[in-house]
Amino acid sequence: MNLMGNYFAIAIAAFLSGAIIGAIIYRLFQKDASRSRRVEQQMDDLQQKHTHYQAQVSEHFLQTAHLINRLNEDYREIHSHLAQGASELCNEEGANDLLSLSEAPLRSENKEERVIQADAEIESEPEESDNVEPPRDYAPKAGEDRGTLAEDFGLQDKKEEV
Repeated sequence: MNLMGNYFAIAIAAFLSGAIIGAIIYRLFQKDASRSRRVEQQMDDLQQKHTHYQAQVSEHFLQTAHLINRLNEDYREIHSHLAQGASELCNEEGANDLLSLSEAPLRSENKEERVIQADAEIESEPEESDNVEPPRDYAPKAGEDRGTLAEDFGLQDKKEEV
């Protein structure tokens, strides 16, 4: 019976050690699984926040575009009101002067036309004299004088100092 008791004790010890090792392994894997679930949950939350942010940005720019369009319409309405008032209240010469001044920016609503007009204005400006020199990054020297880049520039001999 002693031999049977030893086998029985070894079997119980093996079972308990296996159960303990199994429990430790289970907990290690369980921690990794719970970590991965938490990370997935955080990723889902961040994805929802990002989607919400994108929707807010889109809504903001749509509202900005709407407000700018309304501003342009108001500007046109004000311009037509001023033009009507100028034609009714001013003499013909004054009204024509006001209308020509106010229509100048409206003629070039196209961006490409404005760039072409700006280029034409630049080309039509009179050029200055051709004798203009570019700025120098050094002081010119006169005749036999030593330049400012000479090694002994600004140094005096000991004999001259006394």
